[in-house]
Amino acid sequence: MKSNVIRLTGCESHRSGAKGHSLPSEVAQAKAQEWGVFVDAYLVDAARVGNRYAATVYFDQSGSPDGATVATPPVREISKKGGFALLQTIDAQDHYVIASEHVTPGCD
Repeated sequence: MKSNVIRLTGCESHRSGAKGHSLPSEVAQAKAQEWGVFVDAYLVDAARVGNRYAATVYFDQSGSPDGATVATPPVREISKKGGFALLQTIDAQDHYVIASEHVTPGCD
């Protein structure tokens, strides 16, 4: 199944998966968890905007390169495990794991 995560062109992260860059440890840890569903993408530095997230993506099944900046379609959190969150699209077709969230100082 292909992910329907939306790639924001021209917005690649400095944490790119290009040669010379390593996979973020939080992605490796999240990937090691047993989620019970096919995970369409792993999200790093995920920032919530309503019921969507903007994030740096890894292992995206829609073909976005590792380190690209993407936006999810509307999602809901369905479980947490090992400090990570599993998201499901509202239409229940795709699943994403938040490996790390973006934290803005002074905001709750």
